[in-house]
Amino acid sequence: MNATVLLKSVDIDIPGYRILRPIGEGGMASVFLATQLSLDREVALKVMSPMLAANSEFASRFLIEGKITAKLQHPNLVTVYDIGSHGGVYYLAAEYIPGGTLKERITEGGLSVAEILDIISDIAMGLDFAHQKGFVHRDVKPGNVLFRADGRVVLADFGIAKAMDGSNSSTVAGSSIGTPDYMSPEQARGEPVDGRSDLYSLGTVLYEMLEGHPPYQASDPFTVALMHVTQPLPVLPPEHEWIQPLIQGLMAKQPAERYNTGASFVEALHKLVKDAPESVNLHQSSARKGGAGNRISGSSATQQRTRVNLSQSAEGRPAWMWPAVGGGVLAAAVAGWLIFNPGAPSVDPGATTNFPPGEGPATTSTDPGDANVATDAGGDPLSIQFSDESVGDPSAALDAQEIEDFLTRADVYLEKGTGPDNPGDHLLAPQEDNALYLYRRVLESDAGNARAQAGVAAILKYFQNMTFRLCQQGQWTSCGVIANRGLADIDPADEYLLRLRAVSEAGNRGESPTVPSPP
Repeated sequence: MNATVLLKSVDIDIPGYRILRPIGEGGMASVFLATQLSLDREVALKVMSPMLAANSEFASRFLIEGKITAKLQHPNLVTVYDIGSHGGVYYLAAEYIPGGTLKERITEGGLSVAEILDIISDIAMGLDFAHQKGFVHRDVKPGNVLFRADGRVVLADFGIAKAMDGSNSSTVAGSSIGTPDYMSPEQARGEPVDGRSDLYSLGTVLYEMLEGHPPYQASDPFTVALMHVTQPLPVLPPEHEWIQPLIQGLMAKQPAERYNTGASFVEALHKLVKDAPESVNLHQSSARKGGAGNRISGSSATQQRTRVNLSQSAEGRPAWMWPAVGGGVLAAAVAGWLIFNPGAPSVDPGATTNFPPGEGPATTSTDPGDANVATDAGGDPLSIQFSDESVGDPSAALDAQEIEDFLTRADVYLEKGTGPDNPGDHLLAPQEDNALYLYRRVLESDAGNARAQAGVAAILKYFQNMTFRLCQQGQWTSCGVIANRGLADIDPADEYLLRLRAVSEAGNRGESPTVPSPP
């Protein structure tokens, strides 16, 4: 439902506000630029979808979002002015911040290192304040970082924030909890989180500002989330290697090895800048157009705000004594890749290159001379080796030796991808080097090959079980996405996945559907 349709469908007429134009929308609400008549000021008016407003639970959560944000009065957090309902329309009025998002500035390019460090300091101090008040944001990302007209940075959208005292304070801003590109390992697993999860996400934002892209990239969100859990820490290139300690302190796989608070991170940042090598040019911009910040490199305003908060942070505040949120809150679809492996091993926080031999996801050697030798992430060959024949022309028929090689490779991928250490790995990706593709190539040449048929059936069964477990846990969005993936890539006519997709849709509508047992 787009903003224009929403506006017409509910005939918005909220006393005290005049709507000017739509400025954004999410899965469950639309945002309008409006005038608050009593004060003659522009505000961002967030209006809940009427379909969801009819559900008392969603409506309650929407109101809670306003109450959460209203408690968080800080220069680096968005300010809420009003919240309420009228004629069945639920609305939230917040300050209108016209300076665009950090995501837009990263895309535009040109942020200097000094500007980047100012921005990350502002976000950290906003988070530090929210954490002191007992809330975890859970969706720190460039798209939720806004710029005021004076260049100050504001963290917005506490729509999926959670009270760290365990109260039911999650609110509705979209259909998933968190964003895979910026998700901490514990959040990806659906484990309890505290403020250090936000600090991990802050590290991913810092990396993206420096390098122009998130630290982990893959063709689908499931793999990205899995990489946050299993892959080594990202390494900055030589020109930024002096900032690597900040990345390590924010993005350590284990929360206990991260900075305890946003303020302690800012303190470490300023010390690092003070001790930076003489060759470091804080004012050097990236290859594209310039941004608008001017603080660590020149402005005293932000540094003063930082010093004021730092004086509170270093003393008298225990490290994460608040109760954490309960498990089972993760609704992001990527959780499906981890559902079979709640205890997936974490990588050593200081690791920067490879996994130990024999651990990590299986890969294929990039050495042209070893095109078909599957290796683990440490570079050591898997226990089963393949012939020197490559996957070859996908349109060519396979001879008997090639069929055996394809089946052997596919079986290895199937065993690894359905096992506890590498869930989902090499089942459907990468292109033309995954178990499903290899089994299907064999079936193109030998339609009755029982081993290939059994392999395809095993992959389908894996997706059926994964989807069942997600639906059984009430993770309706995740259930639907995994079901759709199985239908799209494996068998579009699979009756069980079709039934589970329907169940997930009913669950997302607020119903209480019965989850059918696996076939």
